[in-house]
Amino acid sequence: MTATAEPRVLKHQALRAQLETLLDGMSVGDPFPAERELAERYNVSRETVRQALRAVLLEGRIERRGRTTVVAQSKVVQPLMIGSYTEAALADGRSASRILVGLTQHTADAELAAALRIAPGAPIAQLERVLTTDGYRVGLETTRLPADRYPGMLDNFDHTSSLYAAIMARGIDFERTEETIDTTLPDAREAALLTVDARTPMFLLNRISYDQNDIPIEHRRSLYRGDRMTFTTTLRAG
Repeated sequence: MTATAEPRVLKHQALRAQLETLLDGMSVGDPFPAERELAERYNVSRETVRQALRAVLLEGRIERRGRTTVVAQSKVVQPLMIGSYTEAALADGRSASRILVGLTQHTADAELAAALRIAPGAPIAQLERVLTTDGYRVGLETTRLPADRYPGMLDNFDHTSSLYAAIMARGIDFERTEETIDTTLPDAREAALLTVDARTPMFLLNRISYDQNDIPIEHRRSLYRGDRMTFTTTLRAG
């Protein structure tokens, strides 16, 4: 048995197509019409406009700037790989930097200790930074390191530089990673740091990196804006 009925096109889906056509004739940074203007222009309800705008926002074609909406630059395409976020962005021809949120000392709870194969209560160095690309705040990265393994490394660390490079300078090679990817919404603090609405969908990446001796190097939690980032990977048979 086969399905023959044509799928129903909802009002907001039809409007989304019209908005994308409108965007094709606009440039990055141009102000995008307000909800009321769009509702009047296309003779639809404000709710239909909101649904269509949300889809276009998630596609990365528009962005919120306070109470206004403008045409956005294309999304950042980030390969899933072992390496520095900055290096990947620069290889894509974009500018990239980091904003320091905090460098703090903690002790490992049971879960983190198990992940890093250290004793519960062992000292942890935590580095938290906002990731920027082309002036956009696109991610929030929190890295936790076993402090005893990296004595003094972060004392004079340039927070805008690559932590990977600083670790590798100590003769530690990144051999493999284990990573999980989920979707989530930011909490109030995360939304403020990334200057986004709390309803903005996020990619949540949790990674544990291992060295050439299969010893855990770091635990990293990365939160990326779903409206500004796209992730890619290559899978090979066998």
